[in-house]
Amino acid sequence: MLWNLTLALFYVLLARDRVTAIHCKNVAKYAAAIGNVLGLSPEEIKEVYIASLLHDVGKIGLPDRLLKTTRKYTRWEKQMVQQHVVIGRNLLASLGFSKAIVDGVYYHHERYDGMGYIKGLIGDQIPLFGRIIAIADTFDALTSKRPYRDPLPVHQAIGILKDSNGQFDPELLKCFLQSVELLRIDVR
Repeated sequence: MLWNLTLALFYVLLARDRVTAIHCKNVAKYAAAIGNVLGLSPEEIKEVYIASLLHDVGKIGLPDRLLKTTRKYTRWEKQMVQQHVVIGRNLLASLGFSKAIVDGVYYHHERYDGMGYIKGLIGDQIPLFGRIIAIADTFDALTSKRPYRDPLPVHQAIGILKDSNGQFDPELLKCFLQSVELLRIDVR
């Protein structure tokens, strides 16, 4: 039942914003790989995969002009876009998804150094799935084409993650770097 609901929501996102849906699919692959290296149980890996696949589902509640803009957001627009984590959390919680999945969606823009949003949590205050998704999300954002820039080469994106100065959980970042080898991502 949960998987059918997950797929239904993913297909709604795909119909609404194909670029975001493809991004979510990539993030789910990377997050599951991090979970595997970390030693999560099969059930936990499934849950982090679902949370990652739906981490941006709240964007279905945002207007097209925000999703498809090629310019930098105004302060007001940025605040609007940041609400996608609230929309996603409320949607998934109302449908009965687990707390771990809901928290992963809600907290994936928190930063380990406390400079993220929506609550400004720091370190291990951020739920595990939020910390995992943050790394996978950033890596895919860096290596994917965006309306405002071309994708970065994988080795350059990895360098940015390594030089992130406290943005990510250092232990999970190590797991991600190990997972790059498992996924056979070409780092040249």
